[in-house]
Amino acid sequence: MGERPDLRPQVLVAGGAGYIGQMVVRELSLAGWKVTALDRLIHGNGPRDALAGLPEVDLIEGDVRDGDLVSHAVKGRQAVIMLAALVGEKACDLSPTDTWSVNYKAPLAMFEAAKRAGVEKFVFTSTDSCYGAREGEKLDEESVLRPLTLYARLKAEAEAQLLDRAKASKAPKLTVLRLATVYGLSPRIRFDLAANLLVREAVLKKKASIYSGEQWRPMVHVSDVALAFRMALEAEAEKVSGEVFNVGSDEQNIQFKELGALISEIAPGAEIEIVPADPDLRDYFVKFGKIESVLGFKAKRSLKDGLREMKEAIESGFPADPYDRAWRNTP
Repeated sequence: MGERPDLRPQVLVAGGAGYIGQMVVRELSLAGWKVTALDRLIHGNGPRDALAGLPEVDLIEGDVRDGDLVSHAVKGRQAVIMLAALVGEKACDLSPTDTWSVNYKAPLAMFEAAKRAGVEKFVFTSTDSCYGAREGEKLDEESVLRPLTLYARLKAEAEAQLLDRAKASKAPKLTVLRLATVYGLSPRIRFDLAANLLVREAVLKKKASIYSGEQWRPMVHVSDVALAFRMALEAEAEKVSGEVFNVGSDEQNIQFKELGALISEIAPGAEIEIVPADPDLRDYFVKFGKIESVLGFKAKRSLKDGLREMKEAIESGFPADPYDRAWRNTP
């Protein structure tokens, strides 16, 4: 008798070795998906070990801008998640040409490759920073986008192009996830994200500075982001096809001065300094009712719990050197 066919659904996660990517790969792997991660491993080989311990996970080392590699990687997949991107304002501004090729051109090329390969679903990762500075407004998926940074502008432009291309015959069913500001533990932790950085400084230097503190920002734990990706993939196609979802929770819209107060609670003895300054232009309050009503998604991690988890990890020695260059995307 021949071998039984592998009936597990297969998914390609582009950017699967990154901060969010490793958590998405883990979530899908443990839920029974056969996962292939595509990643350049620009932050070192550590992700190999993290991914190697998961069931039915393969890693392809390579660049999402390599057309031949992408065409090979999407074959036989039921779904593709496009997470790969240059992330962070400073990282993007360092080389606008590279940023354009990775954050705009590559997603469109991967979508076309997925279409040729007969991929059923395609999930594109976008950002709530596409909304821009919107003082006093509560923003949902129908709100006009007013991106301020190169990163956000390219995400908004890629969204629009992909949503248009997804209308074509035999195109993959497209879902766009606009992520709130992410925080929390991941095997490839990032300390250039606001909440993570502030906890690190409060724990190790006993002092953290917040500039202005008046700006609003929606927050979401990285493990909840991973859950949202799985729910989008596993939802009935008609519920998610051509749809955009904000990913986060209404309860975690927070002003930075409130974030500072929470860090003071979980790290008593640390000085949280509010420095007078012009407010950060990335100031927005986002509504998350759609993803809850359509997919049943609800964030499981509270901001305070996530901050405490981060504090305890740092105190226990993870990572060994929280100031190592490997733990940030910015130069």
